[in-house]
Amino acid sequence: DRARAIAERALKSINFRKLDEKKNVWIALLNLEKAHGTAESLAAVFRRCCSDQNAKHMYLHMAQVHERAGDDDSVGNTFDAVCRHYKASKKVWLARMEWLMRKGDTAAAKSTLERSLLSLARRKHVPTIVKFAQLEYRHGSLERARTVLDGVLAHHPKRLDLWSIYLDMETRKGAGTAPADVRRLFERAASLKLSSKKMKYVFKRWLTWEQANGDSAAVAHVKDRAREYVQLKTGVDAAAVDTPASRGDTARAGGRVTHSDDEPGFSSSDSGDSSDDD
Repeated sequence: DRARAIAERALKSINFRKLDEKKNVWIALLNLEKAHGTAESLAAVFRRCCSDQNAKHMYLHMAQVHERAGDDDSVGNTFDAVCRHYKASKKVWLARMEWLMRKGDTAAAKSTLERSLLSLARRKHVPTIVKFAQLEYRHGSLERARTVLDGVLAHHPKRLDLWSIYLDMETRKGAGTAPADVRRLFERAASLKLSSKKMKYVFKRWLTWEQANGDSAAVAHVKDRAREYVQLKTGVDAAAVDTPASRGDTARAGGRVTHSDDEPGFSSSDSGDSSDDD
């Protein structure tokens, strides 16, 4: 009772503009009622906090309160309610998927993904599916995660943000991916017909990864692939770019191709080309 009284005084004394401070007090009060109160007292506090705070956010906090208490039935009921009331929000669907993945119920998580796509606006479909793939990487199956991302990229092959997420998940520490699999993904990305700016990003990222994880032959291979791309893009012989004399000839001829060991054959004008950005 004393703890409740302290929390109630805090709610009355905190300025109404300090929403985050009040939210923390509400969450503490929810935890208190969950641990020491009744179902009725908890429901009463929850109704009050929803009227004072962002109700959607408080539903998600309520789910966390139930989860910390090991009350899976109440977690499920809370997610049922929030997904019903806020079915157009990808945040609530993803929160439910993450909870299900953490507890190992991948079938229910996939079913939740399918249900969410029926309610979410079309523009939210790709971000939701990609987030689900990231959950698979962290809590589920590596192969299922790859299958999901491959499916998204099949429909959006020029979305560099999607390729970047894929590479992030494959190369992150503890991902459990084999170097050969990572190299195959880089090879796929380097074979795309993207703008010079996007391809420069791909090759630089690949080169950085090989310098940290590969050998001299692998590093040389990336540089060769970059030179091949430059030759195809500019029509300049990539081998000629390698010699100081030929670089001087190119400059005198008005060419714009430059070369360094780390960024083979990319020019500043190429890196700014975004004519075929998706």
